[in-house]
Amino acid sequence: MTTQAAIRTVRGALEQYGFDPTAPIELVKYRENYVFRLISDSGDSYAIRLHRAGYRTDAEINTELAYLHALAEHGLSVSQPVATLKGDFVCVVTAEDGTVFQLDVLRWVEGGVPLGDITEAMAGESSLDPSVFRQLGVLTAELHTCTSIIGRVEAFRRQAWDADGLVGGSAQWGDPLALQSLGPEGESLLESGVEKLRQDLSALPKSVDAYGVIHADLTPENVLVGHDGQMVLIDFDDFGEGWHLFDLATIMFFFQPHPLYENYRRALLEGYASARALPDGFLQSWDAMLLSRGLTYLGWASTRRGDEAAEFIVERVVPMVLGLARNYISKSYTSAAS
Repeated sequence: MTTQAAIRTVRGALEQYGFDPTAPIELVKYRENYVFRLISDSGDSYAIRLHRAGYRTDAEINTELAYLHALAEHGLSVSQPVATLKGDFVCVVTAEDGTVFQLDVLRWVEGGVPLGDITEAMAGESSLDPSVFRQLGVLTAELHTCTSIIGRVEAFRRQAWDADGLVGGSAQWGDPLALQSLGPEGESLLESGVEKLRQDLSALPKSVDAYGVIHADLTPENVLVGHDGQMVLIDFDDFGEGWHLFDLATIMFFFQPHPLYENYRRALLEGYASARALPDGFLQSWDAMLLSRGLTYLGWASTRRGDEAAEFIVERVVPMVLGLARNYISKSYTSAAS
């Protein structure tokens, strides 16, 4: 579907929210979903998501939006959902070709800019101060505290980022070993890393102080910073249940090549620990979470070859993941030998 066709599809749902069907709409991004910005008659802005057909069920999207609503009620800085005139968070709209799409609306974060850029982070060009990561660590801890209090909202339907969801036979973002261009040595290395991860992750505890509802995609682009320096967490499209440490590893993943990586990591963990007590052994699985995060990107790219983001992963992320796998296996052998 073209962008213009997507916009026409969106316009078919605007009256359900009380918006003018002719209101200005502009494309913000397109990846899994179309994301548009709408400016209402009052001058307020809204983010409109036109979900990829068949990617999520109504129940899964309703769970996400109900959770966002609950987090906002607990005072957490997140993107806030907007209900239709009937009080629903999700509406269904039919495109010109008959395809049925789900659509939802979120309040626009005025003045918010992404915390960082993935390419910039990997190139070591990010000028972020470590104090920013400390602040983000506090916010992530507050998120996990809130999700632990909220628990499962009514009719909870989301995926799990557990051993099976990360590196199992039905991994959430696809099989990393299916990615072409790894080469025989790369394939062998990843096979060993994945097998080791399956064993290690399956043995990890799922106690409430270490495991629960997480964001699952806390990249620098999914954290907005306002003029006042306040951070807002956005894009909960992949949220579900998983280890809290997985969120922290995701934050740091693309900053690994940065010369200030260790400073950033230390600040992030210090900020987190200042707001939420760390259970015994919490950080021992850091390398496992970091490698798991990397493997999800390879799985995602394996089914999207030719896509610009997928080719970026093949060119820039694969070497990082192979290095992580090599290091992970080496540390495992060293530990076993000692």
